[in-house]
Amino acid sequence: MGVTCVSQMPVAEGKSVQQTVELLTRKLEMLGAEKQGTFCVDCETYHTAASTLGSQGQPGKLMYVMHNSEFPLSCFALFEGGPCLVADANFDVLMVKLKGFFQSAKASKIETRGTRYQWSMAPAW
Repeated sequence: MGVTCVSQMPVAEGKSVQQTVELLTRKLEMLGAEKQGTFCVDCETYHTAASTLGSQGQPGKLMYVMHNSEFPLSCFALFEGGPCLVADANFDVLMVKLKGFFQSAKASKIETRGTRYQWSMAPAW
């Protein structure tokens, strides 16, 4: 059992994105993390449909639907300011049926791929 963490990292001042990734990789390896393959996480953003907002001019809510290669049979839906839903991988099919309530935002799909590291905090006896 483990924990998967995908984090947004700021680009180091005066460095390129690639240099920042290499710096982070060196730090992970210095801490004893070992390369264990690759990972892929994708996220698509949905917003509430205009028909569900009513006439009060309320701002729309966002929902993020994510897939993680560490959990290939699951799909994660994170509601803005609300709960996180864990569902079967075919949750995307349900989103098509809910297009009257949630619509896919334009150019809203992102994907990240990279090296998967494993780091264990075994007790030092």
